[in-house]
Amino acid sequence: MSFYLRTVTPDGYEHNRAIGKNYSYVNRETQYDEFCKAYEAAFGITHVADLDETSDRFSKKCQGIVVYNDGSELVPLYKDHCNYIMTENGKTFTNLTYK
Repeated sequence: MSFYLRTVTPDGYEHNRAIGKNYSYVNRETQYDEFCKAYEAAFGITHVADLDETSDRFSKKCQGIVVYNDGSELVPLYKDHCNYIMTENGKTFTNLTYK
C-alpha cells in the first residue's frame, strides 16, 4: 500500500504528495526531542519556544513533521492546515489535523 499526504490550507488550496509505503509522524507535543531534531533538519535552524524573541510563524505554527523516503524527505505540518494521510485508493488512513 502506498500513502499520500493531503494538506488543505485555510484558503482552500489542496496539495497531495506521494510519500510511499512507509512514513513517520513526529509530533511536537508528545515527541518534543525528536521534533526538535526533525525541525532542524527541515528548516536548518534550531526550534525555539513560542515566547522566544526569535520565534516566528514557522516555529509557532509547526505542529509536527512527516518523515518519509528513509528519512531523506521531511514535510512540516501546520496547526492552521488540515492534514491527512490517504491510502492509494483515496480513503483517509489517519487525520493529522491539529486538534
